[in-house]
Amino acid sequence: MNSSKLRYIVAVDRFGSMTAAATAIHVSQPSLTRTVAEVEKELGIALFERRARGMVATAQGRSIIDRAARILADIERLDMDAKEFRAYRESHLRLCISPPPLITLMNPALPQLLSHHPQLKVDIKSLATDNAISLLRAGDCDLIIGPTQALEEKREFKIIPLKPFDAYFFTRRSHPLTKKRAVSKQHILNYPLVLPERDGASPEITSRLFGDTEIPADHPIHIIGHFPLACEVVAATDAVATVGQTYLNNKEFLKRFTILDFTSADKLSVCCAHRQEFELSAPATALVKLLAQ
Repeated sequence: MNSSKLRYIVAVDRFGSMTAAATAIHVSQPSLTRTVAEVEKELGIALFERRARGMVATAQGRSIIDRAARILADIERLDMDAKEFRAYRESHLRLCISPPPLITLMNPALPQLLSHHPQLKVDIKSLATDNAISLLRAGDCDLIIGPTQALEEKREFKIIPLKPFDAYFFTRRSHPLTKKRAVSKQHILNYPLVLPERDGASPEITSRLFGDTEIPADHPIHIIGHFPLACEVVAATDAVATVGQTYLNNKEFLKRFTILDFTSADKLSVCCAHRQEFELSAPATALVKLLAQ
């Protein structure tokens, strides 16, 4: 039994004859007649009474035909839902950025993406790495932009490498560190640090900035996942935070903050990750290409 056979017997019941049903569903009458006979043989019952004026469902046939009609309606609804979901995926893009400092990667890419896809609706969440992974696994996110090391460990994800992420320390403009010609690791460790998450990639970014220098266990650290709020804390205190390369030439940002003259020990390897079993939508594919440039 398959959906084609169900469609044939429902058509015969609806149009009342083999000839009319065959014409309506665009099959030959012999093929339709043969299929109905096969279904009746499989079921071991007669679905129709052959009368002079056409075909009429038997009592047993009526139960089978009505069930077949409901199944076909469900299949049609399922097909419509699938089409709607595909259309949704092409018009919506749900991103997770982890850790939050990587949001700066979107500064040049997102405006370009939206200029080419003006009808696209974007939902970007800046989250801790574990939370982003949970959303992607649950199907509540299409793509993660995050640290390669943390994401490539998850075998169910497909990894697309991006350019390494270079992080920088920044402070308020009147911070004591801005008066130093050269800023060392130990200079920075004289002040509180602002990190977007306690675990995940944030410590990895910081460790790459500091190299072999360890951050003392009792060092004051503020965990603030919302970048604008982190900026306000830095503006009002002596705390030091990290920011991405795109802010090096951001005039509005530089009116309030100073990016310290400090070279990181290493850059962070970053990537895009999505579930292995799903292909990326056209907008998601376009975004990945922009980020890789």
